Amino acid sequence: MSDLELLTRTGRYRWALEPSLGLGILLVWGALSLFTGGFDSLVSILLFATAVAISRLLPAAALITGAAATLAGIGGTLDDPAWLALLLVSGCIVTWGACLYGQPTLRYIALGVGLLVGAVLTGLLAMGVLTAGQRGIDGVLRFVLELGFRLTEGFLATAVLTGGWVLALVLRNRADRRAGQLAAPNGPPSAHWAETWVMLPVPTEWLTGPALVFGRQGFRPVSRRTLVIDAGVAGAFVLFGLLTDPRSNVLSLVVLAGFAAALVVRRLSPALALGIAWITALTQMAGGLEVLTSDVAVLAVLYVTAAYAERAVRWAGLVSVGIGAVLAAVYLSILQRGLNTVTEAKTQGDWGGLIWSAVAVFVASLAVLGLSWTLGLLMRTWQTARESRVTQHRAVEEQRVAQRSVVVEQERNRIARDMHDVVAHSLAVVIAQADGARYARAQNPEAVDEALSTISTTAREALGDVRILLTRLRQDDAAGPQPVLADLDRLVAQMRSTGLDIEWTTTGTPTTLGSGAQLAVYRIVQEALTNALRHGDAGRAVYLSLAWTDGWVAVTIDNAVGVTDAAGRAGEIGHGLPGMRERALLAGGSLAAESIGGRFIVAARLPAITTNALMKPAATLLADQPADATMPGAVQ
Repeated sequence: MSDLELLTRTGRYRWALEPSLGLGILLVWGALSLFTGGFDSLVSILLFATAVAISRLLPAAALITGAAATLAGIGGTLDDPAWLALLLVSGCIVTWGACLYGQPTLRYIALGVGLLVGAVLTGLLAMGVLTAGQRGIDGVLRFVLELGFRLTEGFLATAVLTGGWVLALVLRNRADRRAGQLAAPNGPPSAHWAETWVMLPVPTEWLTGPALVFGRQGFRPVSRRTLVIDAGVAGAFVLFGLLTDPRSNVLSLVVLAGFAAALVVRRLSPALALGIAWITALTQMAGGLEVLTSDVAVLAVLYVTAAYAERAVRWAGLVSVGIGAVLAAVYLSILQRGLNTVTEAKTQGDWGGLIWSAVAVFVASLAVLGLSWTLGLLMRTWQTARESRVTQHRAVEEQRVAQRSVVVEQERNRIARDMHDVVAHSLAVVIAQADGARYARAQNPEAVDEALSTISTTAREALGDVRILLTRLRQDDAAGPQPVLADLDRLVAQMRSTGLDIEWTTTGTPTTLGSGAQLAVYRIVQEALTNALRHGDAGRAVYLSLAWTDGWVAVTIDNAVGVTDAAGRAGEIGHGLPGMRERALLAGGSLAAESIGGRFIVAARLPAITTNALMKPAATLLADQPADATMPGAVQ
């Protein structure tokens, strides 16, 4: 297999390189630390391994973790060659990742951190030589040689730390020049060159729960962010356990690793986390270990079994609470009394103290474990209730939108039926006048002008109605005449007869309204007065005003709002306001309705027809036309 084929086939697994390096560092230096008894350096080793593992995915976090590892071990392990080698290898990889995959600002921060760490190491190495007393010529020569050696060692360490950064910068520039070869026609980025293989993007789908455990039961679909957070919590948990728990044997580290693994997968698979926690706890009991700080991971596992798990796992968590409390009572009672078996307790004859100790531990364990499981169940109930409220709110909003759409549609159909007779009447008048003028043209020529004038006026009124009809969705037949503006007197008198105090004022010079606009004004006034009668304060006056301006008419209905109605009808959607607004819009105007200071105001504005701009007589039109002009509509 050629190098080109090797790079291409391994491109999909490129993401595992840095995590594999971090795992290798943890295994090599961790095993070396355990064999040599250097348990104090485990924290630095774990931090360095973590920094290397995430140096590509999270370069900023890797840089911070590497700096923390350096500070954790730079004091007591400076003279340890293994620790210095670990620092140089991990630092080179971390600065490499920060320069290769980080943003421009992060790149130069990584360079500065590498130089700073190198300078600190050089200073500490030189400080150890300067503090040692040297006498005589041999001592001075030894001092100079040792100082030169230490300075050279610090310089080489700085070169190694920044060498990864420089190499990454060169590689990044080469990869940028070959950016056109990154994407294959039908698939993921190809790896035709070493630079391209190194720069392959990290696939994010493998970090999500559905892709990680696709088609497997017992795993929840969690996000990449959730997995990263859980892994970070587990890492902090391991660091805390290393600092607080005794590390005199390997078994305690195994228990710590087991509980950390349970924390990592606790939200991805509560069942798996519960199983790992049980195996780890039984291993701890079998090894005879005392209570460790890492045992608190059991509480987090029980919490997620109640909060996120399915029904079977949830009840398994509750059963684990009881069984765990019993095992903890027996184990801790025997261990705390310095007894290895129940037989030794029987020999000593202290059954009463043993029983009371077991009961006390059982009650305390049951309370702590049960509280954790109960909190998870409460969180589950709260989440279910919140989702139910959100679903109900969405359903209510959808219902309101649907109801509003139905109201508008019904009002459109009703308006279409109302306008049918108006337009039909206008067209009938136009046809009758045209036919009459054609028949009377020979006997009475003057009747032609009168007929044309009537046709002009009627057509102008029908023109606005035709524009309204174009917006209709359907037309139905309706029986009976439609009200016009002149019927407002009858409407106001009828409403006054019901006991409603109406003060009607008219300002300006009235002009002619189209039939559609007249019907809109009538219906708006009718609906507003009806609402004032039903929902307003009947003991106070209702103000109705019509203000005529040049080409417009403004209709305002102002009534006092009833106290009980204002509180009882909040948020209710009726048919009146949508109908009035739809009528005003379809007539070419606008309408606003709102409650201000205890009064409800409906204000509509509709266009009027200027009747003083009637069509000129035919003779005048012919005189105004050029000599070679042709009448519109004439056959050429």
